[in-house]
Amino acid sequence: MNQNAKPTHESIPFIILLGSLTAFDPLSIDMYLPAFPQISKTFSVGASAVELSLSAFFIGLALGQLIYGPLTDIYGRKKPLIIGMLIYFAASIGCFLSPNIQIFIGFRILQALGGCSGMVITRAIVSDLYDKKRAAHIYSMLMLVMGIAPILAPFLGGLVSKYFGWPAIFAVLAILSLISTICTIFFLPETHRPSTTSTRSVLGYLDLFKDKVFMSYSLSGGLMRAAMFAYIAGSPFVFINLFKVPAEKYGLIFGANALGIIGAAQINRLLLKHYALEKIYQQIILVAGLIAVILLINSVFVHSIYALLIPLFLFMTSMGFIFPNSAALALANQGHRAGMASALLGTLQWSIAFFSSFFVSYFNNGTPIPMAGVIFVSTILAIICLLPIMKAKHEN
Repeated sequence: MNQNAKPTHESIPFIILLGSLTAFDPLSIDMYLPAFPQISKTFSVGASAVELSLSAFFIGLALGQLIYGPLTDIYGRKKPLIIGMLIYFAASIGCFLSPNIQIFIGFRILQALGGCSGMVITRAIVSDLYDKKRAAHIYSMLMLVMGIAPILAPFLGGLVSKYFGWPAIFAVLAILSLISTICTIFFLPETHRPSTTSTRSVLGYLDLFKDKVFMSYSLSGGLMRAAMFAYIAGSPFVFINLFKVPAEKYGLIFGANALGIIGAAQINRLLLKHYALEKIYQQIILVAGLIAVILLINSVFVHSIYALLIPLFLFMTSMGFIFPNSAALALANQGHRAGMASALLGTLQWSIAFFSSFFVSYFNNGTPIPMAGVIFVSTILAIICLLPIMKAKHEN
């Protein structure tokens, strides 16, 4: 941690800049979803081909983070971030100009490879500047900025595609990334001195796999993110198809849950002033486990939309405590390899999340049970990942 960190590092413009850098990946995912039918029509392909562009983005997102990890530890935070954002800008232009679905998918992978630099390096910057408790506070503030993206992105994407055509969505993303790149060049400080100690990247990642504390918090946080993705993958079918909720009202459900996450993240900031970070994290995951049990029971025995809406809202709200705290705990004390640790953290979490959404689709049986079941299993596994640390703390 940089002991000479100045108060300006907690200024509102600084937090907004960090938040905007981490928002490009959710923007890239959610903003073009309403345009799927248009893209399918433009390229004369089926829906599955367009959906492949989303899966390709997830793959690029998971793998790309591993590349930036050692780079940002060796060359500092700022240069790799600028290069990544420029790649994202160029790839967004490529998506805008794509003549067919194959090239479009290729540029989507490149877009993910560029955009994930913001996720990895922002976490590393926070780890450079703050101890674990203060880092959790900053991550909670970032969620206020990041949380707006999934709420507004589908709405803005729908408007842009309606009035200007779907390629304009990627023009907007290109412009936003260019603005963020310029702000990064002029206003973001370098927080890590370049080092050659991280050149053996493979061995560095192997060492992280042996770090029980890092893996425990990374996997538990990743499994809770998997539970969230099970909700994202399964809830459209459950509410729109099964309970006949109009698409626009489903958007309100989605937005309400996102607001719950944002609100909980701000409450988390207040709790951190009075309680230990580890205690907050462990207690909230146990509460989330209880809610997951109720959700699963209701999905099996109670055919009522409210029997799902209420526990889902409470469960999703718990993410506002879990995500910032898991990242802060996983990256605490990682020192010169914070970039690699942030990269492995992101890759583990997004890879697990990808598989959870696959299982929801694979086990789809026309009921809410697959969604609730994957949420339940993911949460129980997250608790199991925490047990060694909880046991060690109790013995001490």
